Amino acid sequence: VRRAAPPPLPSSLYPSASQAMLSRILVASAFSVTSLPRSSCYPALGPYMPVSNVLEHAQMTEDVRAFNEALTGDNPDYSKAKRIYSSGTGASCKSPVKVRTLQGFAQADLAGESYYDTFIAAGSPPKWWDSWMLMMLDDTAGLSRVKRVTSLKKGALGLMTFYTSHELEAAIVKAQDPSTRSDTGSAFAWDEAWAFFYGNDKAGADSAWEAARKRDGDFPNGANISGLNATQFNNGLVAVRSDTYDLLAAEAARDDIYRMWVVSYLRAALKYLELAESSYDEKAHAEGYAYFLPIIGLVHAKSPEASKKLEDALDITKMSIGAGTYCAAKAAAEAAYPALGLSCGSVGDFKDAVITTCPCSGSTGILSAGVGPVTAVNGTGTDVTCTPPETTAAPPETTAMPQETPSASGVQGSPVLASTVLVVAAAAARA
Repeated sequence: VRRAAPPPLPSSLYPSASQAMLSRILVASAFSVTSLPRSSCYPALGPYMPVSNVLEHAQMTEDVRAFNEALTGDNPDYSKAKRIYSSGTGASCKSPVKVRTLQGFAQADLAGESYYDTFIAAGSPPKWWDSWMLMMLDDTAGLSRVKRVTSLKKGALGLMTFYTSHELEAAIVKAQDPSTRSDTGSAFAWDEAWAFFYGNDKAGADSAWEAARKRDGDFPNGANISGLNATQFNNGLVAVRSDTYDLLAAEAARDDIYRMWVVSYLRAALKYLELAESSYDEKAHAEGYAYFLPIIGLVHAKSPEASKKLEDALDITKMSIGAGTYCAAKAAAEAAYPALGLSCGSVGDFKDAVITTCPCSGSTGILSAGVGPVTAVNGTGTDVTCTPPETTAAPPETTAMPQETPSASGVQGSPVLASTVLVVAAAAARA
């Protein structure tokens, strides 16, 4: 007997205020349904019902939270932040003797996975996230405290997004093999993806999902991305389970999730670029710069021109943003909307816009809604205890394959690191 899939939610662009409100009602309903006491079932993670034990994976947001706390205030503790990055806090355990770490994510070699490969195609070297994080932590980039701290905090969310993509890709691969197409194989990997993306806080605090929710609030007449993300994660879970397996549906859910990430992070990049141009502020500049990093490969894959325009506009070495920069970068991004499968309606308008001379018009694209959460499965979320080492980092999540990938200019690096490379060069020149 085939397991029935959850009923589909309405498919819509959600471009209007009323439709956006509908999507929020749907998400609120998902939260209320899945939060009911289920003492013998795996606990819900917000609007998503896992079918496996991913408590330890969800607890990676504890590392993000501790990392951010170490960087708080006028005297950030960079040494402590680096220790958390490389050795973990012990909140997320692979086993009683193995700690999961942010650096393990950053050092993973995910060659052959569609999200990762867009960055390699754009010129990024393997382990670029690790190089970038260490550059910021060790202050070899020569940035101000505000730019450095802001970039690191937002970069941690980008890193969690990066590794979420791996679990989505791994789930699809496992689902194609009948021996691993199960709730303990392919569905477990998909659950891991949501756990890393949403975290262990009931409201999704300190997670990449929360960043999407905040941007939904900034662009209220656009698509409710945090809600649509959840429904597509639900959709993909159904597609990678044994009784409801559908390879094309799983790949479509993954691609829709990536497209929604583009919306959320592009909103952030444009919002903070606009604010930094209208009245220069280092924090806003760094937020726009760091938030663009997780999608630079996805944008480059569809429009190298738009990617380059946005990267140049957000160059972290700048001490000011020239007049007209925001509108030019926004226009380049909007020209890429058709290729990205987006529209003016799905991205929406920044509610507190200061620069209003370049409104969006003319693009079309549909973001699909998925389904509600699956039925709860019997099981318990057991908590594993592990102790992080004092100074050594956990090994990468996957075996890394060191190699060199020169950029088109012949300089080692990528669009992701280009502006940071310029910072290092400038610092060297001053030395």
